[in-house]
Amino acid sequence: MSRAFREGVAKNKRMHAPIRRRNWSPVRDLQGLKSRTQTIGSQMGPLVEIPAMVRIENEHWVFERIEEGVLYNLTHKLILHDINGEKVIGGTTDMRTAMKVAQCMAQKENRIIMIQPI
Repeated sequence: MSRAFREGVAKNKRMHAPIRRRNWSPVRDLQGLKSRTQTIGSQMGPLVEIPAMVRIENEHWVFERIEEGVLYNLTHKLILHDINGEKVIGGTTDMRTAMKVAQCMAQKENRIIMIQPI
């Protein structure tokens, strides 16, 4: 038995299997995902600087998508200052809501929000 392992399998009794190389072309394979993304992106409309409407319900932040009609009613945007610079975190339709959001951020998160008229 040990001699069989040392000498290997005879050439005429070896099993031959072709080596298959997988040809992966990411553009072709991901074409469905790409087209779906483009379709959804075109349906969502143009990008805007204000990412979400912010509401506070039961002491929780609620972010909502903005419809195009709501953008015309926005009066103030909320800007958070970080080490990396300014980041717009949302917009409000009146000054009272903007003040509530800024106060909440100051009390709970110890962060200061700048309220800027649009």
